[in-house]
This record gives sequence, structure tokens and C-alpha cells, in this order.
Amino acid sequence: MRLRLLTIFFSFWLIGLLPSAVLAKANLIIILDDLGYRPSDIAAFSLPKEVAFSILPQTPLAAKIAKRADREGRSVMLHMPMQAKSGLKLGPLGLTTDMYKGEITHTVKAALRSVPNAVGLNNHMGSAFTLQEEAMEVLMEEVKRQGLFYIDSRTTVLSKGEAVAKRLGVPNASRHIFLDHELTESFLSKQFERMKHIAKRNGVAVAIGHPHPMTVNFLKKHLLTLEKEEFNLMSLDEYFSYAPKVAKRKEDALQIAEFGRVTTHQQSTALEEPKSNVLMNAVASSKMTEVALNDE
Repeated sequence: MRLRLLTIFFSFWLIGLLPSAVLAKANLIIILDDLGYRPSDIAAFSLPKEVAFSILPQTPLAAKIAKRADREGRSVMLHMPMQAKSGLKLGPLGLTTDMYKGEITHTVKAALRSVPNAVGLNNHMGSAFTLQEEAMEVLMEEVKRQGLFYIDSRTTVLSKGEAVAKRLGVPNASRHIFLDHELTESFLSKQFERMKHIAKRNGVAVAIGHPHPMTVNFLKKHLLTLEKEEFNLMSLDEYFSYAPKVAKRKEDALQIAEFGRVTTHQQSTALEEPKSNVLMNAVASSKMTEVALNDE
């Protein structure tokens, strides 16, 4: 019986009648957090462009990294600092639980200005702020107004982020795995395998790491084998292609490409026209000479 079922399955696969979901690869989404402070963060550009960069606002390298990442076609995110239960310092432009609605909105807008081309947002820390439903509603209203998507970093299992985003119609997802909160090769390997297991089970897994040299080197090595293992490294732009800011970015890129194609064609035509004129002048001159000889 089992052999018969396998034969039927293989026959349908050969003629292409199996649904695409059966044959689709499991998708992996990887985000690198906390970029913007260290010159060593630039090493993250050695990773495939599908790896998203989430950048802390108003940091020394925020604009530089964001602009370069956008030019390379990477997904750029704002790594929005939010109050933690631990009381750790937030850094510039952090959101706190005692802020008024207007303060939250103003702070998010200022943070976005410091990270150009951001198409999404996720929380930096936030185990206290993401518990506050009213505060998260104000945040999500601004995220929606800006046309962004939201990734809940889930620094607490009690986070209201995903639920509020869904209720307000904000494109969203949640982190499944932290890759490197223990910075050892063995732990990275363990978390990397867990990520793949979740992706096989759910169809997609969202992992967050950091631009530590060990993490970057580990990913450079192990991301190369994903395709052979039937995994697809997916960009957030692809996953959230329907998000307004992502869709606008794609539209702008197409327009720029089309403008470049038209300009190249015009330049090519302009270069060819003088050759044509020379030929036409030569023909005209030849005819005039022929007429002159006949008149004689």
C-alpha cells in the first residue's frame, strides 16, 4: 500500500499536478539587530542581501548603514528602543511607559528620520513597554500611518505587539528564535538547527541575531548550504510585499530601472544618428556629383 502511494505521488510530481505548497521550500527570515554604533557593524554587508538590517536610531552609523543597505536592495528596519523591566538605558529616542500619546508619535517620527529608507520596525528591548496595550496601540497607529510592517522581537512572552498589530491591520510577524544571546559556536549551531526545524514545521521561521564578528562569520559559512538543504533565505521585502512602504519601494525601483533603460536607449540612438547623417550626406554628395557630370 505504501509503495502504491509513493508511486502515485511520484507520478503526480512528474506531471506537475501537486500543489506548489507541497513542493515549496521552507523559508528562513534573518534579521540583524542593534546596528549603528560600531565600525565593525559594516562587516554585516558581507552577508547575503536577503538578511535584513535593523538599525538603532540616532546612532553614529545609522544613516550610512541604512543608505548603503537600501542601495544593495536589503530590507532596512528601525530598531525602536522601548522600556525594559530591567531598567537598562534605552539610548537615544527610546519609548517609555510614562509617555503621552503625542510624545510616542513624535519620538517614532524622529527615529524614522534618523534611519532613512526604513520599511519596517521591531522593538529593541521593550519587556515593559510592549505589555502596555494602550501605548502599543499608539505605536501601531503610527506604524500603519507610515506604511511600515512590524516584527515583534518578543522580549517577553506577554507582549501585546502582535495582537495589537493584527487588530489594527498592520502587516506583522513575530520572532521565533534568537540566534546568539549566548555567544558560542555550539549555541549558534543549536539555534540555527532549531530555526530550520521551525521553518520545516511552519513553512517560515523568523530569527534575530546581532552583528557580532562570531555571528557574522557563522552565518557567512552556514547560509551557503541552505539551498542544498531545501531552504529558501527570504527577504522581509518579499515576505511583506503587500506592505505599503515595501510596495512603494518596489515601484520606485521599477521606475528608476525604466528611466535608466529609456536613457540608455536615447543615448544609443543619439550615437547612431551621426553615423546615419554621415551616410546620408555621402549618398547625397554622390548623387550631386553624378548630376554635375551628366550636365557636362
